[in-house]
Amino acid sequence: MAVNMSDEDITDRPSLLETDLTCPVCKELFRDPVLLSCSHSFCRECLEASWKHKSTKECPVCRKCCDGEQPIPNRALKNTCESYQKEKGWRIPGGAEVLCGLHQREMQLFCIKDETPICVECVILHSGHDFLPLDRGVPFCKEELNIKISILCEKLEYFRRMKRRYGDTVTFIQTQSEEAERQIKQEFERLHQILNEEEAMRIQALKKEEEQKKQLMKEKIDSIAREITSLSDLIQSVKREMGAEDLTFLQNFQTLKRRAQWTAEDPQKVPGALIDMASHVGGLGYKVWENIRAHIKCFPVLMDPNTVSPWLYISPDYASVKESPERQSFPDNPERFDPCVFVLGSHGFTSGHHRWDVHVGDNPKWILGVCRESITRKRKFTVTTSGGVWSIGLSKGMYSALTTPRTELTVERRPDTIRVKLNMEKEEVSFWDASTGRHLCTYTDKFTGKIFPLFGPGLQSTPMAILPAKITIHKK
Repeated sequence: MAVNMSDEDITDRPSLLETDLTCPVCKELFRDPVLLSCSHSFCRECLEASWKHKSTKECPVCRKCCDGEQPIPNRALKNTCESYQKEKGWRIPGGAEVLCGLHQREMQLFCIKDETPICVECVILHSGHDFLPLDRGVPFCKEELNIKISILCEKLEYFRRMKRRYGDTVTFIQTQSEEAERQIKQEFERLHQILNEEEAMRIQALKKEEEQKKQLMKEKIDSIAREITSLSDLIQSVKREMGAEDLTFLQNFQTLKRRAQWTAEDPQKVPGALIDMASHVGGLGYKVWENIRAHIKCFPVLMDPNTVSPWLYISPDYASVKESPERQSFPDNPERFDPCVFVLGSHGFTSGHHRWDVHVGDNPKWILGVCRESITRKRKFTVTTSGGVWSIGLSKGMYSALTTPRTELTVERRPDTIRVKLNMEKEEVSFWDASTGRHLCTYTDKFTGKIFPLFGPGLQSTPMAILPAKITIHKK
């Protein structure tokens, strides 16, 4: 018997082709279909999901055992599904071809300005823009990305270099720590030796006074012992004479009376007999420090080894600097001068009065002064007051104040030691010939932030050295 069906029923029912292209598990068009040996096909994800929690793998339709079987991609079925979807104007999930979401047309052009693929109907929405065929848009975008990749590769290489530098810095820090520990131990051993010698000397002086005082008292004891013996003998002698016959005793009475008198002086208390404890142990720490001052150098300023140029060699006590025979392997830390051959003082000043003497000797070229903390470190620069440097120098036989332009200084004799005086309250720095006390130059300027001593010995073998200061003790 024939069954009549309405047009609406026919429209809603899936076509036979669509039914053949439908996965029996998810009831949707196949996505990445795979084929089993039993000839049934499924979406790859659907098949893997049906096998996920089962101990044995079997076909979801015919239940055939598929253990050890590798599903084969069903490319013919996949192409048929994509053709069907394209014919219907549907989007192909994960497909090679994407339709325009607005017009459901194939993407054929690439908008250069908006950097996006478009269909031909989208052109009116991109008025005034330049377009490329889709196949030419790919190399256009890849070229731009290659430029960015090149920049990223350079950045990656920079990061790798910085990582290596950080590693080298860790090694250098370890070396610094070991060197500092060695110098600390060496200095304390030296100070211990000085203190041990000072201790031995003071104990020797104490023992010497002890022996002297004890010898004095022994002599006194021996002397009084002799007098005690003499006095005892006299007493016994008088007593024996007193035991004589009455007439004899009376006849000798005057003689005995004279003999019974002791004419020698009585023993006296000895002043200064005790050890002078105050001189030996009173204020001992201060006295020891006062005596060992000759063994200790006091530098008014020191050089900072973390700022020294790799082309300079700085002494272990950080008080002198000269040319290095070869470039030293230092970390390229931000504080270090490179390529300029300078080194800063270890501490900056924001207040107070400061003075230090620097021996320049017979060096034919040098620069000496003070500078701002913000001075350029990583490139060559002109040393001038406008650059935050207040200094004097010697070059080509001429002494100059390093202003812009340079101001020639007149000197009567070649100074081998320069005295630098920094007055932060008056914001001035002056330079003097330390040997004669003759004034050379004075700067008055606006000092902002910390002001650091600056040393520029040039590439010379003669060291530029900070001289120790004299220690003066004021007693009130």
